[in-house]
Amino acid sequence: MSFPMKKDFQPRPLKSLFERNKAWAEIMETTQLREIEIEVVTKMLACGTPMMGFREYCCENENCDHQKLVCFTCKGRGCPSCGKN
Repeated sequence: MSFPMKKDFQPRPLKSLFERNKAWAEIMETTQLREIEIEVVTKMLACGTPMMGFREYCCENENCDHQKLVCFTCKGRGCPSCGKN
């Protein structure tokens, strides 16, 4: 049995819009938001970063110090990278 390969995580432009010029911080200060809205956007902004947790993979060759961090995703429906259409 084979499983389909999942494509690599691709950050979306929406995340950069929330981060640009501290837009999300300004929205939080000036707008009354529901708790779920805050939770969804906060998870989306943390998606694919070490804040969501990560797994470290190291080369098994004792002469190699190559390592890779793979950050976890939020798996949220409101996330443009993780959400289902």
